[in-house]
Amino acid sequence: MDVLSLRNYNRPAHTVKPLSGTGMVIAIFWDEASSLIAKLGATIKADGESYDLIVAIARGGFVPARLLSGHLGVKRLASIGLVYEDETRTSLGVYAFPEPIVEGTRVLLVEDALESGKSLIRATELLRERGAIVKTAALFISQSVLIQPDFTLGVVADIPVFPWE
Repeated sequence: MDVLSLRNYNRPAHTVKPLSGTGMVIAIFWDEASSLIAKLGATIKADGESYDLIVAIARGGFVPARLLSGHLGVKRLASIGLVYEDETRTSLGVYAFPEPIVEGTRVLLVEDALESGKSLIRATELLRERGAIVKTAALFISQSVLIQPDFTLGVVADIPVFPWE
């Protein structure tokens, strides 16, 4: 997959300093974020699948999941909360899980962007253990991601700052 240039998306091109203070990053504004989520929604809809439930990975997936629920006509919306339990960021613990998940529930699992993809991998495993049929979506993925979501707008060199951050 080719690396996307987010400057092509930004109207206007805008940069802000990240919280860590190391360099500059691309910032996406609300109107642009809404358009990008609509584009992702159209891609998902074109696949022809229907979903019983959309699950956001907390916290970045909240806004995209809510907007996708409108685009896809899915009324049930929930979230899964994962947190690293160690300093080396290898162990992901669950602090919130959507209930009930019954055998055969068709779930669209949503994250805003994937840096490593570890949260998406773990959330997918947890949902499938409960018998869910899971498809995954993220607006953007990094070049070093460990998992390819079923739906994405593409690979970016740097994960942007979203307006909900």
